Amino acid sequence: MPASRPVVDDYLKTIYHHTEWQTDPVTPSRLASELGLAPSSVTEMVQKLASQGLVTHRPYGPVQLTDEGVRRAAGVIRRHRLVETWLVREFGYAWDEVHDEAEVLEHTISDRLLEGIAARLGHPRFDPHGDAIPDADGTVHR
Repeated sequence: MPASRPVVDDYLKTIYHHTEWQTDPVTPSRLASELGLAPSSVTEMVQKLASQGLVTHRPYGPVQLTDEGVRRAAGVIRRHRLVETWLVREFGYAWDEVHDEAEVLEHTISDRLLEGIAARLGHPRFDPHGDAIPDADGTVHR
């Protein structure tokens, strides 16, 4: 049974976040800790992600995103950060109030709405926290 897209996206996003500002790959135990899951659950999901070509992993080794995994993770990060920016600019949320709302919306809004939001905001490069928003093609400008 394939994992749901939001679950896969959350794994990819967590792996991406881990290596966004440093080069050490994430270990399965660290991934389990960050996701608040049992290591056995993470191991099973990492195997599924590897079979889908989204990560590379060997037993007891680190988990790394493949090129396809990076592309997909950057897309999820883009959605999340654009939604955060939209909530701050258009709805008056404070920068520290947007994360949980964006966690929900990143999995539900359509690509069309997302691109409308990006255009409405003038295609911002950074979210309210100062983190880079990947372009639609996954390019990140730091």
